[in-house]
Amino acid sequence: MKSPLRLLALCAVPAAFLASPDSEPDLTVLFTGDIRGYLSPCGCSKPQIGGLLRMASVIRGLKSAPNTLFVDLGNWTQATGRQDELKADAIAETFASLKPDYLNVGPLDLQLSEGQLASLAEATKGALDSSNAILPGVLANREGRDVAGKVWIQGLVPDGAARATVTPPATVLSPRSDRAHIVLFAGPKDAAFRLARSLGPGSLLIYSSQGDPTRTPDIVGGATLVSLGDKGRYVGKATRTNGKWEIAFLELGPERPDDHEATTAYRSYLNRVGEERLLAAMPRLQKGTLFVGSAVCGGCHVKEYNVWLKTAHAKALTTLEKTGNDKDPECVGCHVVGLTYREGFMDKSKTPDLAHVGCESCHGAGGKHVRNVSERASVHADATSCASCHVPEHSPGFDFQKYWEKIKH
Repeated sequence: MKSPLRLLALCAVPAAFLASPDSEPDLTVLFTGDIRGYLSPCGCSKPQIGGLLRMASVIRGLKSAPNTLFVDLGNWTQATGRQDELKADAIAETFASLKPDYLNVGPLDLQLSEGQLASLAEATKGALDSSNAILPGVLANREGRDVAGKVWIQGLVPDGAARATVTPPATVLSPRSDRAHIVLFAGPKDAAFRLARSLGPGSLLIYSSQGDPTRTPDIVGGATLVSLGDKGRYVGKATRTNGKWEIAFLELGPERPDDHEATTAYRSYLNRVGEERLLAAMPRLQKGTLFVGSAVCGGCHVKEYNVWLKTAHAKALTTLEKTGNDKDPECVGCHVVGLTYREGFMDKSKTPDLAHVGCESCHGAGGKHVRNVSERASVHADATSCASCHVPEHSPGFDFQKYWEKIKH
């Protein structure tokens, strides 16, 4: 059975938003946004949706149609460190190949350094911009962008965005009666509704949100408001006919092929993560925790160890090696033992016994128990032991009782 959102991608929105069936669309806007660093499904559990590679494939396939634009709302990454800078480079390289019509700067993007933002603006050939976040020498800061004399695009961040002088969004809105007005507002729904009151009929306002896309567009003063959700799981498609917008969300499921140029950018990103040794550089806790590895546990717990050897847990790191993610700090933690501790997994050459999801991933470090068998393992494994890694975006359909049957020991 298809999910409601997948059905939304196939069906028309309610009739109030549609033009006459005899009319032909005069404009199509493909929109993305709030990727927030989610470049690709991890691949460790299927089926997963989303990712830059599928996104680029859909956009490249549709953008060649007449009167079709591609825009992005912003918030490419979480902007929390070096890995996010590398992600932003990969997104910029991919987007540049898609010849975007406007790439809005989001408040998360503004947390990157000015040097990084300048590099991204150069990489995207000036498509990265903002109508109200002022960064001289970095962004062009045009009032808006005119496309072929038919479309007027403005990109906005909410008040209070970091690292930039921000003009209040409402003061820079400038609808054009002779052009389709598209507003990319990287702010929340309540602020978007207030902005919409200053827009003219037939305007399209795309705003920021987390979670799923808006199931039904909102109409405020004749303007259409819509949000895509986050983590690059959908491509939005807005089609205008006789001044009215029809909205669809194209789910980026496994049936979507990977884009060649996006794949090249993504592989380059993974190589840089490995070359810069971000896994070794990640901060770790020091608690005197002693991990011993599953083989040591198996010396006494023979039956349980033999069960473990036949499970996917015993090959967890291998799944990342196949996809090239085995040096990625964001992936490795759920495929090894104790990555967040100084005494935990470092790499396969230094700590081979801690590779893969082992006994101590669920039961806690076993060093004290090995020294004194009367001291039991520190953690009683139950459904909560699985919750940190088996999250919906990485492990869709996870059910503890069903999964427990696969590893029961």
